Amino acid sequence: LVTFCLEMAPYQELNAQANQLAHYLQTLGVGPDVPVGICLERSAALVVGLLGILKAGGAYVPLDPAYPPERVALMLADGEPLVLLTQAALLPTLPASAAQVLCLDRDWPTIAQQPATNPSSAVAANNLAYILYTSGSTGRPKGVEIEHHSAAALIDWTRQVFTQEEIAGTLASTSICFDL
Repeated sequence: LVTFCLEMAPYQELNAQANQLAHYLQTLGVGPDVPVGICLERSAALVVGLLGILKAGGAYVPLDPAYPPERVALMLADGEPLVLLTQAALLPTLPASAAQVLCLDRDWPTIAQQPATNPSSAVAANNLAYILYTSGSTGRPKGVEIEHHSAAALIDWTRQVFTQEEIAGTLASTSICFDL
């Protein structure tokens, strides 16, 4: 469904860029259940990043650029993402990590050499879609792993219960670090 919607005229460029990123991430070893950190400011690049991770088959680990460095460091150490998607301006604020850092703005010329076609992925409904971290109010923040089927079930339920007008803009008004 996502691929079908993205192939419609207004979204063709977004789809092509997400596909290029997905192909590139796959060359780095991203596939089913492989966590990929994403720390980007709200922009079209954030949407490309999220879609690219999912299309590669990976699971995104959202990191808010406004989080304290200690929280980001804990999430990176605990989540052990293979790759960290970010932007060059945020590099000085990010803690050291074992993840391979990929700046979408700086590294796009290399990424753009990948095919714009939809990638193949062995991802299934029981594979991870994303990993969110609790607030840590009862102690240390914990990663909560959400599988594709859970997100799909929520979206299906939402479409049955609410009108399009009632849910319009909901995703745009929430942090990517919050669960659906």
